Amino acid sequence: MLFKEVSGKIVILIMFFFALLAFEEIRIVANDEETCICSYDGFGYYMYIPHLFSEGNLNMTPKWAQGIQDTYCDSITAYQLVQRPNGNYQNVYHMGMAYLQLPAYFVSDLVARSTGFPTNGFSKPYHIGYILNAFLFIFLGLLYLRKLLRLFFTDKLSALLILISFAGTNIYITYTQQFDLPHLYLFALNAIFLYFLFKFTTSQTRKHLLLSALFFGLTVSIRPTQALLGIIPFIVLFKGFRNTKIFWSKILIYPLFSILWNIPQMLYWYFIGGNLIVFNLHVEEIILTDPNLIDFLFSYRKGWLLYTPLFLLLIVGFFHLFSKNRNLFWAFGIGAFLYIYIMSSWECWWYASSFGSRVMVDIYPLLIIILGFAILALKSLWSKTAVGLFIVGCILLNYVQSLQFERAYLHSSRMSKEHYWYIFGQTSIPDYTEVNLLIDRNDLTWPKHGRSENYSLTLPRTHDVNVKKRSDAKCPK
Repeated sequence: MLFKEVSGKIVILIMFFFALLAFEEIRIVANDEETCICSYDGFGYYMYIPHLFSEGNLNMTPKWAQGIQDTYCDSITAYQLVQRPNGNYQNVYHMGMAYLQLPAYFVSDLVARSTGFPTNGFSKPYHIGYILNAFLFIFLGLLYLRKLLRLFFTDKLSALLILISFAGTNIYITYTQQFDLPHLYLFALNAIFLYFLFKFTTSQTRKHLLLSALFFGLTVSIRPTQALLGIIPFIVLFKGFRNTKIFWSKILIYPLFSILWNIPQMLYWYFIGGNLIVFNLHVEEIILTDPNLIDFLFSYRKGWLLYTPLFLLLIVGFFHLFSKNRNLFWAFGIGAFLYIYIMSSWECWWYASSFGSRVMVDIYPLLIIILGFAILALKSLWSKTAVGLFIVGCILLNYVQSLQFERAYLHSSRMSKEHYWYIFGQTSIPDYTEVNLLIDRNDLTWPKHGRSENYSLTLPRTHDVNVKKRSDAKCPK
């Protein structure tokens, strides 16, 4: 079926591109040019598995974690564990990603045992398995994005949406530079969850509803904020069944699966830390009364719509949905608004290292549907021409800025207005300077150096903090 439709051919083309990148990454690992599977947040998501199977328990310690980072990741600080009142240490990151990485770990473990590599979860076979697992979920995300779009649009429009989404947004950088983080996985899982939800609305097959709830619950085990998207099946199913027993029997499947997927997490919290429910172990918090909406959307530091302006077309899409399909308008509109509001309310609203807002990649399957309705709204020749030129401009901008990010001109966390326009449109900058970047407040000598006229404010692989609310709050990768 993939080869028969244009959208399928686009999926194959993009997957071929990512396959080349994956094989190059594997070559680097095979030649011992890279030994660090994951660090920072990625290490926090992954560390459950190797500790469980190499140490026989989940009672992780900072000494063990730092030892791994010292051995494989050039002594990057291991900050993922915090001490609880009972003296034990708990991982601040949820274990849902470990579920997705477990099959690849088992295969890698068999390879390591048969080839004589260390069986600690971090040697070369595990590294290669980790990369291939990420590649698998990139493929699943593409495959189910296409299937989801085909429920709403023609083959050609679906192909166009897939192409411009991967060429005109921060998907490429997020997938290639930060494949140890949950974003590409959540992109795939959200595409699957939405596909089976809308498949159920047309087929009324219980299997589709159960699969939708199953994958939705899995996303919640990775990031609890994914529960916000539960408003989408609530509104969609309510239209078909209203306030009846049938409706409640169907919608309650979603929180049920969310709880089931999180039972191992709650058991871990209880037996290691002494509490069955833990709301947040991070230094940062969600402050609902003081969101950073404007900065989150438009700031030079990490503004989502500044660095991914393609999604400005969502305005047109929502207007079209409001006039043509109110049910989808409210489901998608409320779901997207709640997600953006909560993400912008996190104290570290720029989410440290990334190109643009990496957390928005998680819900792109939802937003790409709305982009499709925006294109459907175009009727006149001038509107199609204007939007077409805008899309081409977004793709060109994304290409240039992606190159800037890879060449370290576009900083991953400390962009400023002055630096943005200093590098704008340039992919090669002689005598490049970083003097206009935001101050790195993790460098404790910055007040002294900041008074030096020629001081460059950049330090390698460092992270800024939220100076607006909590000057002591760390914002890891």
